[in-house]
Amino acid sequence: MLGLLEVALKNGLVFSLLAMGYYVSFTILDFPDLTVEGTFLCGGVVFGVLVTHGCNPWLALLVALAVGCLFGMLTGFLHVRLHIRPLLCGILVATALITVNLIATSVGVTGDWRGEGSSIITYPRDLGTLHSALPFSLIPARVGGVSLRDMILFLFVAVIFKILLDLFLKTRRGLLLRATGNNAQFVTTLAKDAGNNKILGLAIGNGFAAVSGALYTHIAGGVNQSMGIGTVVIGLASLIIGLSIFHKVRFLHDTTKVIMGAIIYQGCLSGVNKLGVPTAYNKLIMAFLFVLALLFGDRVRHKRRVAKGTKGE
Repeated sequence: MLGLLEVALKNGLVFSLLAMGYYVSFTILDFPDLTVEGTFLCGGVVFGVLVTHGCNPWLALLVALAVGCLFGMLTGFLHVRLHIRPLLCGILVATALITVNLIATSVGVTGDWRGEGSSIITYPRDLGTLHSALPFSLIPARVGGVSLRDMILFLFVAVIFKILLDLFLKTRRGLLLRATGNNAQFVTTLAKDAGNNKILGLAIGNGFAAVSGALYTHIAGGVNQSMGIGTVVIGLASLIIGLSIFHKVRFLHDTTKVIMGAIIYQGCLSGVNKLGVPTAYNKLIMAFLFVLALLFGDRVRHKRRVAKGTKGE
């Protein structure tokens, strides 16, 4: 049971960054962004390549964030400036990222620019990890069979990004971002460029996804090209579960609800695996859990509409 909780918390905190990114693009901007399939893996590739070449892991994490933001901006540019539909923008950039990630991995491992080298990155722990810096190096690696250092590290990163996102959404630019998702024409009447707000929101969302991929690479000690498959499902399911289950808890920020949703989702997935279901069925289980999350979310929204109608009468 303790092992199940540990896996749920570790993976939940890692994927909560992905879910918070999708909160910005999907919930706030109402933009169904599929780019995260590529930027999640891209963040892992950038982190893995830099760390294997001796880069400071924390600096590598920031570079992964920046690269994710750049590809998010590219998706926004295709949509806003070239007027390509949201789904197609995400598909185009995610498809391009397949090649980018493959070449980056090949160059990072073997120096082959043709992309015909290794498609897997692994790095030994003695190269240095996110744990190497103070104060994390002072924390015991394991206590009572639990990876305490990992837990605190991922909690620290998730909380920092959550606080930064919450603070940003309270700023003038953050409020304009929210307004863009609700009514882009209204933002235009304020002499503000709604398109730039969309590009900014997609940059934030994909930057978060890239950091999530980098942290997942840190857990796995490496990265392979199939790592990003299913990340849209994970992000959306975590988002829907968190916002649906805790919708009546007014004192919690939406970002906190999303983090809790990610932990619950990973707990369900880990619980099924603990029952003896082979890991090869993980993607199928993820899809099934996503359907359940959608149904639960629809039911909650229906109850809200009924409650509002009753109050109106």
